[in-house]
Amino acid sequence: MLRARSDAAKDKRRQALLTAALDEVFEKGFAATRMDDVARRAGLSKGTLYLYFDSKEALFQGLVESLAYPNLEIVEQITEQAETMQEALRGIRQFAPTLIRQTDLPRLMKVLIGDSQLFPDLVRAYREDLIERVLAMIAALLSRADARGEANIADPELTARLIMAPIIFSALWQGIFNQNSEADVDLDKLFEIHEQMMLKALEIRCVS
Repeated sequence: MLRARSDAAKDKRRQALLTAALDEVFEKGFAATRMDDVARRAGLSKGTLYLYFDSKEALFQGLVESLAYPNLEIVEQITEQAETMQEALRGIRQFAPTLIRQTDLPRLMKVLIGDSQLFPDLVRAYREDLIERVLAMIAALLSRADARGEANIADPELTARLIMAPIIFSALWQGIFNQNSEADVDLDKLFEIHEQMMLKALEIRCVS
């Protein structure tokens, strides 16, 4: 098989390997997934796979990074660019259904839960690189809102977890129970209700 010569071709092959890896670990679990099967599923040779990832752990880490970082950037934009707490909550509410329906994060979370004892270092990296960074962004947003007198927030860190809780739960629901849309939930309505509950609970008010 010819080597990919351009950066675009290399990126295309890398993404094909990551997509194949997620399909394999989702169906079989991390322990049962073999590098040969990932390469075959991607339509590439095992040698090509090892040019991009030198181990199954490195492949999975690449998978985590490819799914986490783009979504982290979106959350960061929402929390940094919103002029008010109400605007930020609206942005999170609007993004959450897309995150769950149109990305592979729910499937990745299902794999992490199912095989977490087999690769604790990767689970820790996922927690640190995605979950804790999102929580920190939202906690910082809450702290700013409290300092401006826009909201009444006693504990920004714990409140950030309350804001994220239905998103995490819905992602798990999607990845475990709703793989074929047999247990679908109206996510837009769910997060709209959650947004209204947060606005009331945090006593969000306009600050001139």
